[in-house]
Formats: sequence, structure tokens, C-alpha cells
Amino acid sequence: MDAELRRAAPTEVHAAGADPNLYGEVLLPHTGGLADRPLTYRIPPALRPFAAVGARAEVPLGPRRVLGVLLAVREDDGVRAARPIRDVVDIPDEPPLVTPALLALAREIAAETLSPLGNAVQCLVPPDVLRRRPPSRPRIVVRHPSRPLPARLGRRQAAMLAILDAAPEGVPVSDLVGAGGRDGLRRLLESGLAQLREAVRTPSPGAARPPVHPRDAKSGRRNGGPVRPALLLGHPDARAAWITDAVASAVRDGDRALVVVPEIVDVPPMVESLRRRAAGTMAVLHSGLSRRERRASWMRARDGAADVVVGTRSALFVPLPRLRLIILDNEPAEAHKSDAAPRYHARDVALRRARLEGARAILGASAPSVETYAAAAAGDLSAIRLPPPRSLPVLTVVDMRAERHEGHAGYLSRALVQAVGRHLRAPGGVALLVQRTGYARVLLCRECGAAVRCPACDVAMAYDREAGTVRCRVCARTARAPDVCPRCRGVDLRGVGAGTKRIEEIVRRLFPGLRMARFDAETAGGADRVVRDFAEGRLRLLVGTARLLRAPGLRPTLVGVIDADGPMYVPDFRAAERTLQRLRAAVNWAAASGGGRPAPEVVLQTRVPDHPVMRAIRAGDDAAFYDGELTARRAFGYPPYARLARVVAEASAPAVARALAARIAAAARAQGLDVLGPAVLAAPGHARVQCVLRAADGTALRDGTRAVLARVPVPPGTRLVVDVDPQEMV
Repeated sequence: MDAELRRAAPTEVHAAGADPNLYGEVLLPHTGGLADRPLTYRIPPALRPFAAVGARAEVPLGPRRVLGVLLAVREDDGVRAARPIRDVVDIPDEPPLVTPALLALAREIAAETLSPLGNAVQCLVPPDVLRRRPPSRPRIVVRHPSRPLPARLGRRQAAMLAILDAAPEGVPVSDLVGAGGRDGLRRLLESGLAQLREAVRTPSPGAARPPVHPRDAKSGRRNGGPVRPALLLGHPDARAAWITDAVASAVRDGDRALVVVPEIVDVPPMVESLRRRAAGTMAVLHSGLSRRERRASWMRARDGAADVVVGTRSALFVPLPRLRLIILDNEPAEAHKSDAAPRYHARDVALRRARLEGARAILGASAPSVETYAAAAAGDLSAIRLPPPRSLPVLTVVDMRAERHEGHAGYLSRALVQAVGRHLRAPGGVALLVQRTGYARVLLCRECGAAVRCPACDVAMAYDREAGTVRCRVCARTARAPDVCPRCRGVDLRGVGAGTKRIEEIVRRLFPGLRMARFDAETAGGADRVVRDFAEGRLRLLVGTARLLRAPGLRPTLVGVIDADGPMYVPDFRAAERTLQRLRAAVNWAAASGGGRPAPEVVLQTRVPDHPVMRAIRAGDDAAFYDGELTARRAFGYPPYARLARVVAEASAPAVARALAARIAAAARAQGLDVLGPAVLAAPGHARVQCVLRAADGTALRDGTRAVLARVPVPPGTRLVVDVDPQEMV
């Protein structure tokens, strides 16, 4: 509409008493504290046809005009001092930017994560799309179908009404302005005798597709009730094939599908697999795209021009018409958890959205999280078990304690050295997985037993013998390695714990002249070249961290895990679960190399060969591990038998952070919550102290934590970070 007419139309029409007042609840993202709750505005009569839930509205905010999202429209017969909405900028006959189902999803996420609703709504639309005003659109004026004529009617108004009566489908604004002038049209709209409408537009692409019929459970269509989600268990290659078939089946039946993977590097292989299967038109969404690319992909999905959306966790919020299949692969991956408010887990969002939209959710995993395993065991998820690969790797578990007792000291066991030699003599490739970068884990004083620690963070610093430096992994502080112990002034300092540099040094000494490379955070810049050279045989051996497992195209025939039980000693109740998942990923990685010559092989070096994790890997059956883990978690009160919220107090001064955390702990206990801590965390440049709050169920945890946050004031210069269902405990 013409801007001047649009501003003039919302006058005191509601005061005439013919129609009830309409009010809109408008949320204003990107407005600081105002994004926490919606604000109430009056909807003028001229804007009522456009005021749909989920549409963007331009509203006054002080002297400014800002764009917000219309969350609700309601009647109110009472007289209220509410300012009017100035414009509704989205087109009613096109798909909304924010659908009612996604608004409901945002409300659930905000409530579940104890986050402001504005943060959750901002997940639904890319920021540049949310703030971007659409181009001006044609408007028409139509005659009100039942409004009686007044006793007195001006000449210009009568002329315009005659034009409207002769054209029931409506008349362009410009034609009426030419007949009666701008003031005459304004008075006509104010009187309610005429109404403003959007001009009819061509339907969006895909809008005329046939309706969905409830019959194929694999594609997730409904059949008279909610569709039970499923856990898809199997090797990554087998899961990819199953996912491709399921998506292709859904697209053939006129449905749409959403496939979510943990990392950006996982997107191209999935897209290529779907393209080979001709599984419809695709849109890709992840944070690695430019703003223009992201906006274009999002709009294609919203407009129905894409049958399949593939992306990382942010793709879970794209509006996709007739969405009937949501697949979240590699469900336990840490990248599925958001590290910024709202701190949601993609698994929970996928399940919630599937329920709200009547779609089927599929969670893919080789070794699922304990919570997901428990849900499947309880029948909340159905289980789809895929057959194992035809060629399984030869698995050797080496007891490093026995190696030492037999007089063999070192980081590479005799079995691993022999296996490396066999695969280098054959046309194979070797990958050695190490838990950390650098030369050694720490620089240890053998006189007093203390490690060289960061003076700012108080954490042990990584030692690089080649560079002669120590480096803090928290604040990145780097300094020359000391010659004497800072604690006792002893001179017997030695690097302890192998990093990638140290293993690389050992391998070069054992196999001189070997073509090899290091693959870790310090060498990430040349990762593409390393992958290409290894695939083409110019490199025969790689030493790297878990980044190797995520590098596309790497197919080693031998995978050696130097310190297989290392992750087990992280101070986190999920440590054993994470160890199992990483080792299962290493075994699957070797199996993907196929059944050629030499046969794929895995060597795991461990100090605890009888641990349930190692027994599960050896047997190829994880059920006993999960059952034991569930028994332990029930005994100690950990998920899935309890709910946790991690509250971290951050301040520049340690005493301030400790005092704030102590108040949080006291308030939580007063609310009946269990409290673990407060505990001091390492942090660069500031102090962090955490409390872990625990309750038997989610409602008690959320209500109690919400009451704690309302009760404890946060001093200036400090902040509280709340993470419900944390995936990291340190």
C-alpha cells in the first residue's frame, strides 16, 4: 500500500463500536531485553486482512519503527492505550516466514531451555531475512460487504463507491486516487465503507502439488495418529543408503524431507548420495554459506521449490511445506548441541518438530547416546537395525600394562608396529589416532610431581619439545618451556603423555623415509591437500586427532588408536559413553575401506582391556555396556533417570564469581533441587564457577531453576549461563 495511506488508515475506526478491537502480540527480535516478551499493539481495521500469525509487522518502538513477528491475534472489547501496528509486510497468499507449527516449536524450545522467547524465534528465520523488507506490493480496495451507507455521503465518496460496486473483485489504489483523490480514499477507508486487500498473486512454486495420503510409514506420513519415531542403528555407509532410499520414497509420494548431519563436512557426501538417487530438488543450509546463499536456500525451501533440505542443526527450523520425514544422523555427535542461547539439542528439536507437524523422526547412530538407547528400550522409539558390513576389520586389543611388564616401553606397542609394517609393505594406508595435539600432554616435574600450569587459568599446559614451548589450551597463552619447576625449583622436567607431534616423531624414527603427515588443529590449513595425497598414495601414513574421522574420502586399511581409554578419564559422567562412540567410529572407519588387500585392521591400545567399553568393542555388541551404564546412572542419579541444568557464574574477579555461584547453590537447595558444586572452572581472562542443579523430572528442574534465576540478582559486570541438559560438565 501507499505508505501515506497505510499510515492514515488505522485511525479511530474501532471506536465506532461496530467491530471489536483486535490486538496483536508482536515479538521484537534483535531489540535486547525487549526480545524476552511480546508487546501488545492495536491492529487497525485496514490491516486486519493481513494480520496472520507468523507474519512480520512494522510497529512503533519509541521514535523508531521496527520489524517484529506477530505471535497472536486476539479480540478485546475493553479500551486500551495500545499503539497501532503501522504495517504488515508479508504477503498473505505466500507461505509465511514463520509457520504456526514453528512458532509452537520456538515456544517449546524457549520453555525447555529457559531461554528468552526472542532467542528461540530468531532461530526460525535467518537474521537478514527477518530484517529484510519485501519489495512493495500492489494493493486493491474492495467494498465492505455489509457496512451500511451513512445518511450523508460526499460527492467524491459516492463516485468511488460506485466504482467499487461495479468491480466486486476490487480496484487498484491508484484508480481510486485518480477518481476521488488521496484524501477521499483515506476518509473512505476510515469510515469502514471500503477495505484494503492484497492484489491476487500467482501461487508459490509447489503450492499446487497433490495432497498427501496416509499410507507409507517409511516416509513418515500419518495414518490417523502420531507417527512413532525410530532409532536407525548401523554402519554409517549402511545408514546413508537407507536414508537415501527413505528420502527418495518420500519425494516420489509428494512429501518433503529434512536431513540433518552434525558437521558441515558431512553435508556434501549426503547431498551427493541423494543426487545419485535422484531424490528430488535440494536446498543446503549451514553456517558455512554466505549470507546470500543461505537466504536463497532458505527462501527456496520456504516457497516449496525444494523437496529435500540437507544441513546442520540450524536447518531444523526451515519452514518446509508438507514435511513428513525428519532424519537426524549421528545422533550422539557433540556438534548437535547448540553452544549459544537457546542451548537446544538437535535431537530434541527433531523429535518435537516431528510431533508438531505429524512427520516421522529418524535418529541415526552407530552407538547412540545412553538417553536415546533407553528411550528405544522403553518403546518410545522403534528400532531399525541394519546388517553389518560384509567385510569387518580384524580387531586387536593390546594390553599396554602387559607390554610394560614384558619390558617393552613406549607409546607404540609391538603389535601396532608390526601391523604398520605389514600395511606399508602392501598397498595400504595407515592412520594413527591420538587424543591430543602437540608433543606431550604436560611438562611434569619428576621431583615434586607437579605439572607446569598456566598462571592465568591454572590448568596444565601442553608441552611442545620441538619448539621448546608450553601452551595453554584454554587461553592460548604460549611461553618458553621452563628449565626448572616453577613450584619446587627442581630440574628434572619431562614431557608426559603423547600428542600428535610426539607420535609423529616416534613413527619417523621407526620408519625412516616414510611419506607421512600430521592431521590435527595445528595443520588444518593443509587438510584438503593431505586428504588428496593420502587417497592417491603419495602419503602412506597419517597421525592425527579425531579430525581424521570427519575428513571425507580417507579410507585407511589400518587404524591404530594410541590411547584408546584416554577419553574415559575426563571428569564427566558421559566419559565411558563417549569413549565407546569414538572407538566404534574408528572401527567403522576401517570397515569402510572394503575387503581388498590388505584386509582392514584395527589395533586398540589400552590399559584397561577388561573395561565394559573394550568388551563391547571386541564383541561387536554394545547391549551389555548400555545396560551396565543405565544401572550406574540410576544409582547415581544421572540422565535419563534425572534432569540436569548447568548454571555457570562468570565475572572478572574470582571472588565475585564464587559469591554469585554460592547464592545460586543456596537458592537451588531452598527450591528442593540437588546441587553439585559450586566448582571452579578454567577460563581465559575471567573467572567461571559452576553449579549443576538436579531434579527427578524436567518440570521440577525447569520450575526450580526458573525460580532460582528470578530470586538471585546478577551484579553488574557478571552473568549467568544456563544450560539445561548439558552435554559437557567441565
